[in-house]
Amino acid sequence: MHLDIVTIESISPGVESSLPSPSARGEGSKVEELFRQAGFKPILKTPAKPVTFPLSQEDRALIAAMEKKLYELGGVGLAAPQVNYAKQIIAIYIPEEASLLRDFAQTYPMHVMINPSYQAYSGEKVSDFEACYSVASKAGKVPRFQQIQLTYQDENGHKHSELASGFYARVLQHEIDHLEGTLITDRLTPDCTQGTVEEMMKLRRESLPDEKKRLFDEVMVKKLRK
Repeated sequence: MHLDIVTIESISPGVESSLPSPSARGEGSKVEELFRQAGFKPILKTPAKPVTFPLSQEDRALIAAMEKKLYELGGVGLAAPQVNYAKQIIAIYIPEEASLLRDFAQTYPMHVMINPSYQAYSGEKVSDFEACYSVASKAGKVPRFQQIQLTYQDENGHKHSELASGFYARVLQHEIDHLEGTLITDRLTPDCTQGTVEEMMKLRRESLPDEKKRLFDEVMVKKLRK
């Protein structure tokens, strides 16, 4: 499970157990074995496919499983390729404890976005801490656009467009990266602050004021129990 710095996404290998198996999806045993041996890494570097409407039963089962896991682990984002599905689906959930540890962040209820994309609203980028379950060996301060113009479809196929900013925009960019086969290691250039997850968690904690350090510790204790 990813221990957010303090939460870009939290998933666990167990999420696959609640989804249709690869064999049920008609995938060959050779492909299934390749993914198993590689820890599902190949799919993380492959662009996901657009989702068509109406949603299939498989798509709805996938969405339900993603929402359940994201609730269980306390947010904040999850992309379908992370659970071995190359589909353009992301789930976002920013609870209060995650928002309090970020400057000017807001809470967001659980919501699913299908076929999401974005354009930079302005060229301004801000670097902040990110970690990812899919890259357990490294974390760091990733540069992201401060504001983006987001477009996506909901579960009924209706199109939406909104302006996103701050931590919410960061989470969206991180998850949409997964749909494009991009990981935080691709974003962490040599001049970025980076290191192991443990090193970055320590640095993240040191950067917080005392009152937020206490909240940080409480959040970490909760996550370690999951």
